[in-house]
Amino acid sequence: MIERIGLRWRLVGLLAAVLVIVALPYVVTRSSVEDALNSRDWVTHTADVKASVYRLDAILRSGEAATYALVSGAEDTPEIDERVRYPRETVPGILASLRVMLHDNADQLTRLAAIDAIASGRMALAGQAIERLKAGDRQGALASMQDAQRMFPMRAKVKELLDEESQLLNLRREQAQSLASNNRLVLLVAALAQIALLGIVVMVSERQIAIRLAAESRVAEAVVRSQLIVQAVREPIALLDGDLRTLLVNTAFAELYGFDPDDGGNRRLDEIGHGAWSDTALLQRLTDVVARDRELWDYELTQRTVDGVDRFVVINARRIQQPDSVSPALLLTVSDITARALVEQKVTELNRQLEGKVEQVSDVNRELEAFSYSVSHDLRAPLRHISGFATKLESHLGDRADDRVRHYVDVIGSSSRRMAQLIDDLLVFSRLGRGALRLQPVDMQSLVEEARSLAEPDVGQRHVDWRIAPLPIVVGDENMLRTVWQNLIGNAVKYTARRERASIEVGVDRTAVGDYEFYVRDNGAGFDMQYASKLFGVFQRLHRASEFPGNGIGLANVRRIIARHGGRTWAEGEIDQGAIFHFSLPASDLPAARTGDA
Repeated sequence: MIERIGLRWRLVGLLAAVLVIVALPYVVTRSSVEDALNSRDWVTHTADVKASVYRLDAILRSGEAATYALVSGAEDTPEIDERVRYPRETVPGILASLRVMLHDNADQLTRLAAIDAIASGRMALAGQAIERLKAGDRQGALASMQDAQRMFPMRAKVKELLDEESQLLNLRREQAQSLASNNRLVLLVAALAQIALLGIVVMVSERQIAIRLAAESRVAEAVVRSQLIVQAVREPIALLDGDLRTLLVNTAFAELYGFDPDDGGNRRLDEIGHGAWSDTALLQRLTDVVARDRELWDYELTQRTVDGVDRFVVINARRIQQPDSVSPALLLTVSDITARALVEQKVTELNRQLEGKVEQVSDVNRELEAFSYSVSHDLRAPLRHISGFATKLESHLGDRADDRVRHYVDVIGSSSRRMAQLIDDLLVFSRLGRGALRLQPVDMQSLVEEARSLAEPDVGQRHVDWRIAPLPIVVGDENMLRTVWQNLIGNAVKYTARRERASIEVGVDRTAVGDYEFYVRDNGAGFDMQYASKLFGVFQRLHRASEFPGNGIGLANVRRIIARHGGRTWAEGEIDQGAIFHFSLPASDLPAARTGDA
């Protein structure tokens, strides 16, 4: 018997050696072929990327050349018109194809995004040139084309992307050569290993008999240890036969259900625990587990155990094959989740209470919105009366009014106008919380330039050093985001009024999760950081109106708009050292339009 076992193991070892001798060279050869194919694919990939980039550059240049021809006075032929339109029709598709090809390279995608922004800017200015040309403004059209070349230089970005692709190709070629050398070395080692393996198989086969005997002894010891572990586990465990009679139970099961294995021995499950296992549906499910090899997962049940306590338990069961029998057995485990169930009930109750509180807060917010709107409208009539009668009083007094009376009338009139402006600002603030968002792609660069143009008249004779970084296109409500930029840039111009040489910088950063963080930095009056929490409040001001005019509502509007877009606002500053105002916007998946404040 032992000799037959030894012969069988030696045969198995010999077959394994032959398998390794055949399989190892095959695996190494196949790996070499796959490496070669991968290298070829990467060369093709690089060629495709370069070809697409060259084509993109050529199309843009061809379209711009055609536009220049029209601006220079060339006849508008169908061919030139086609060349002018062709970039707008093909460039988005080429960029989309490049994004697919470069999807696994974040740095290249960043470069491609820069090229995308440049291409969009150049096409936009080329289109602007065509529109100006149609309007008869040839000089304006030429200026637009010159702005496109100056503001959106493309050659360096294209070269940077192509150089990176070439470097990646060279790196992959070096890796392929290194893998080829390694494969040759592996083949040599494999040959030596095959020779050694044949000798080892012969030696190992002689030791199999002793090892097997030792293994059988360890298995027997493991069985004993397993039984000790099962008995020590505090989770009730039972092993049942096909008729749901106990074959083995651990100590925890016996203690929980008052079952003595030595008293009566093999007993049906429904006879244990004084009715704890009398649930008909559970017994049917357990029978199906044994008969049909179905598993029972997390079956919840309330049981009254022998200690008279109602417990919430979770029952799991599965069929197992007994090593010494052809009949299957059922492994049953019981988990006491009484404490967890009570906690879940408490959490459910707390959640229900929280939902009620949230609904109450929503009702209060709606009431506050309605109150603000109503008060703002109701205050208008008395203000009109005050302002109107002040004007009538001044007219009635005429020359009879002395300087003090005129001063009083002026104070009444200016205060009425200021109160009317405050009411208007309050109405705007209220509407920002009620109107629905109209989400669409928004060019932040254009909005900043527009806000800068609107703020230029307030600069006066001062010199302002503007530094505006390239800004992305985001998804949001264009009118609301326009209000944000007008407030922030307007504030930067206003609070640098005392600087002979003001500096205003607009830029954007990306967070680790991909969100945009925009900022406006100035070297103006600044503020004390201990009062930063008041900056974005309604009618909150950190400077006197005599120093810097305003009502204190602009930054509150900014915070409400950005909050409705799913972002946040914050500021940093130092007295007389300038300030930085930040706001963030999600890069994608913006929330749907809301009618309340975020």
